[in-house]
Amino acid sequence: MTAMLHCLVSDVADAVRAALPSGRVAANDEGNAGLIGTLTLSGLLDEPGLMALLLRRADEERISTAARVRSGRREARVLQGLVSHDYGAVAAAAMALILGRGRRRDRFGQCLIAFDDLPPSSADTLAQSVAAALRTELAASRGFSAADAELAEAVDRVLGQRDEERGIDSLTAALVLFLDEAGSLTDELILAAANEGEIAFVAEVLARRAGIPTESALDELLSGEAKYVMALLRSAGMSRDLGAGLLAGIGDLLGIEDVGDAIARFDRLTDEEAEKERSWLTTDAAYRAALERLGQGRG
Repeated sequence: MTAMLHCLVSDVADAVRAALPSGRVAANDEGNAGLIGTLTLSGLLDEPGLMALLLRRADEERISTAARVRSGRREARVLQGLVSHDYGAVAAAAMALILGRGRRRDRFGQCLIAFDDLPPSSADTLAQSVAAALRTELAASRGFSAADAELAEAVDRVLGQRDEERGIDSLTAALVLFLDEAGSLTDELILAAANEGEIAFVAEVLARRAGIPTESALDELLSGEAKYVMALLRSAGMSRDLGAGLLAGIGDLLGIEDVGDAIARFDRLTDEEAEKERSWLTTDAAYRAALERLGQGRG
């Protein structure tokens, strides 16, 4: 998480510097290290949306790495296989996702987060925080008023260049959408993807079928609680066989050790209880977080 955060902040800092009038502030690794230290000490990097994304990406990376080790495969064959899909939109979306993921790896193969991946509010907060940290350096030669104006314009440019459609979540959603259109979202495909650790893909499928936000579906999958995972599967209308296959393949990676108990929970859930769970997950994440802080549960 720390490496992902530092790389992201450095990228944003470089982008803000590049958007300033020529030669105002030069980019350098030492300057970025100091800027990151300043932002960390001030607590400006403790932005909820950013922290939540870092945690999710770390969990996704953990699961996919473990699944690859378990299967003995270094690459995700399911995703690569979709590049040759008969439906052109699926093939294009799969290729776009593969390329997007490739750009989110450093030279050592470590996972990265791009500015396009951030929620809008988090992107704005991070860009403004980086600009604030650059203010003193720029003001040394320009004065504070000029620095404020130039930094504000630079941030506007950086935010204007951001494209949510290039974000990994958007690319994954597009692939699932086109697969659904093509009638190719079969249990076999979903299970194969799960066994390769494609947890974000699985979450997107479940979210689409349950009519809930993808973030909510992913949070439930990564909760480590069988009752929430099983309720999510029932809410999405998943079959018992698919649920059992998913648990057998990556249940332990999701923090579910007792597969028998989990399946028993799946069988006990009524349609009414599944709908109640689905309704809960349609509420805003901030609302649910507030209820938790107030000591209130799901009802």
